[in-house]
Amino acid sequence: MRVPFIFSIMFLAAACCLGQAGPGSEKHVLATQIFENSRRAKSWLDERGVLGQLTLVNDWSSSFRSGTDSVHSFNRYSLDLLVGFDAQKALGWKGSSGLVRVKHHLGEHGGDYVGDAQGFSNIDSSSKTYLYELWLQQTLWKNRVRFKAGKIDANSDFATVKIAADFLNSSMGYSPTILSFPTYPEPRPGLAVFLQPGHYQLGAGLLRTAQRENMWIVEAGREWRLSVNELPGRSSFGTWRISGPVKCFDGDELNTTRGYYLVAEQALWKNARAEKGSEQTLSMFLQYGSANAEISPFTRHLGGGAVLESPFAMRPNDAIGFGITSVRFTDVDEAGFERDHEVAAEIYYRVSLTRFLSLVPDFQFIRNPGGARSNDAFVFTPRVTLSF
Repeated sequence: MRVPFIFSIMFLAAACCLGQAGPGSEKHVLATQIFENSRRAKSWLDERGVLGQLTLVNDWSSSFRSGTDSVHSFNRYSLDLLVGFDAQKALGWKGSSGLVRVKHHLGEHGGDYVGDAQGFSNIDSSSKTYLYELWLQQTLWKNRVRFKAGKIDANSDFATVKIAADFLNSSMGYSPTILSFPTYPEPRPGLAVFLQPGHYQLGAGLLRTAQRENMWIVEAGREWRLSVNELPGRSSFGTWRISGPVKCFDGDELNTTRGYYLVAEQALWKNARAEKGSEQTLSMFLQYGSANAEISPFTRHLGGGAVLESPFAMRPNDAIGFGITSVRFTDVDEAGFERDHEVAAEIYYRVSLTRFLSLVPDFQFIRNPGGARSNDAFVFTPRVTLSF
């Protein structure tokens, strides 16, 4: 499983060499030609309403537990091919668009080594190649109304934490208390409608879960800007319900179960660097979730963090993030949890090496991984992302 990691390091080394090449070198000429040809191809497709993106993400992790000398290293990668379609450009259908997305995942699952419940790497999955998303959407009345239907990644529209996009822990992206949420690694068919009158938003969806149950989800939100610097902020409240029969840990069944979640994001400070053409921004996020202890392994979730964009004048595209996410496990005996909670603290630094390549060294400390009576875990993951 080390082959994908070796390829990623080769991409990394090549990009660094090209970045260091002088203006008159052959490397510089080759890089310029590749970029120019890619730009022309994208421009030609964009004029015809087609937008394509290819992304390779490689996570190589090394973990160890406190009080032991045992160290585990493992690797996995995810290849993501996305093709968007703008029907207005291609066919003249105003407000219509669609997307086809295929994923290929290969490698070892980090949870098999660390045993955590929240998922310290948000690309962990079983090895497979599959159709990830396929949907169409239509906007009306100057984008105030939007309809979406097909195979949908629900986290693209519901329970989204925009500031937390670079964190690796899955619970930073959405609350794990949302039971059977149809998102990565396996979105499901669904349909949704969204209203956006001014700074307010309202979304509602009927989604299919992996257990072939029906999930109703409704989310209301609001956006704003604070102070003379117009610092952007947003909040959202969502509630979900799964129609049964839904199995409980003790073997009984319920006709339905429900829960709710909260998300808040706010930019706290920003500093424009006129001479560098960049903006330094400090933002924070908070999230909370709740679910039924008879059915869900996670009964409560509380998380939050902060991200500093453009931390140094010489590194305008870099970012630093720190966050903590904590879940409380159900106390039902049949669930099998020995501890009542798990806490993960994460810190990362995103290094933008080129326009297409980034490196994210990420460190996580996990308290009570998986709710087991075992030693705490430490995980180091350098993530390499190539996207063009």
